[in-house]
Order: sequence, then C-alpha cells, then structure tokens
Amino acid sequence: MSDLVLSKRLQEILITLDWTKEQLAEESGLPLETIKNIYYGKTTDPKASTILAISEATKYSMNCLMGQCPYTSTEKSILQNYRSCGSHGKSMIEFISKYEASSVKYERGLFLEHTIPCILPCGDIRKGILYDTCETIEIKTTIPNAYIAIKMANNDFLPNYCKDDVILFENRFPANGEIASFIIGNKIYIRKYIEGIDFYCLKSLHNCDDDIIIKRMDEVQYVGTCCGVIRN
Repeated sequence: MSDLVLSKRLQEILITLDWTKEQLAEESGLPLETIKNIYYGKTTDPKASTILAISEATKYSMNCLMGQCPYTSTEKSILQNYRSCGSHGKSMIEFISKYEASSVKYERGLFLEHTIPCILPCGDIRKGILYDTCETIEIKTTIPNAYIAIKMANNDFLPNYCKDDVILFENRFPANGEIASFIIGNKIYIRKYIEGIDFYCLKSLHNCDDDIIIKRMDEVQYVGTCCGVIRN
C-alpha cells in the first residue's frame, strides 16, 4: 500500500468528518505525531494496529482507508436507498442531508443549537401520515441526536402529544417499549414498539386505530426513535 494513498484518504476523511488531526489523535488514542506523519505521507510502512485504530475511530473500514473502496457500507446503503426512491423520497433525503451536514456539531463536548427538517402533516393523522403530501420546514434544537421532527397539527395523539408539539427523532431503531416512527407503504406511523414472543407490535397511542402486528421487522422501515418533545 502506498503511503500517499493512505495520506490522501485520511485527508479526505478528516474533511468529511470535520475533524482536526488533534481530534483524530484523541479519538484513536494514537500519538499526534503518528497522525501527522500519516497525514503528510511521511510514514512509509504504517503498522496494521495503527490503521485499525484509525478505522475504529473514524468508522471507516481498513479497506476504505487503504483506497480499496470509495464508500463505507453505510454510504453504499444510503446511495442504494436514494436510487430506489421516487422524486419525493429523493427530495426528502436531500433536504435532510443538506441541513444535517450544515448543522452545528459537537465542539469539545459542547453541543450547540442546530437545524433539522420538520415534517408538517395535515388532517387526521391517527391512521398514518401521508408523507408524500406533507410540507417541511426548518426548526432549531439543542437535542444532540435529533435529526428530524414531526409537528402535531391537532390533538389526535392526546394524552401523549398535543397540538403544536414537535416530536424529535434520532436515527436509531427503538428498544422494546419506546415510541418511534415507522414507514409502511406511503404512510408514517407514530407508535410504541413492542416485542412479542414470535411477533412485533406497533401499538397505537390512541383508541381510534388498531395495533399493527408484524411477523418480521424487515417488512417496515423506521424513521427514528423519539428523543424529545418541544412544547409551545
């Protein structure tokens, strides 16, 4: 492996992550001088343990660091999903990625206010939100992991959520009993995730709709897990 290949990939990755060389040294546990030598192409034969430490810190595979693939497995999955979407899905992905990329990140442990997209559903949403008819706006939040939100247009989800409540979601599959948002068909459902013995239940938060029973969770997609609520 050329030391210049690793140097170039490391420079690209630090730009993508918006990390400094000092931050990579801290995250990887490697000496700053080691990071600098690799970054500037001065290291002719880096140890496998050094590459592994950088890989674990940055979440880029060792193959990716060595220039053998242009994308991580996560990036490939996102690209495949994007290509499979319709025009509305593509616009939503572009909207989210634009504002996620521009939002303020952690700065030495301090997380500042950042901007995320917020979905504005309309009408009776108890039986699902038709996401291809929704509008989107920008909101600001200081909740670190929040990446998307849904604003309640009415009191359909009392007593859990009231009109004008903004439910924040993080990009994480829910644990048993957590409230989350799921996509089935062309609808978004806000439900409580329950794990049964041989089934999964998306439990309704009100009495006007039936629970959704699923045998396999790969039949649905998740939007995210509730990580906070902004109440006006």
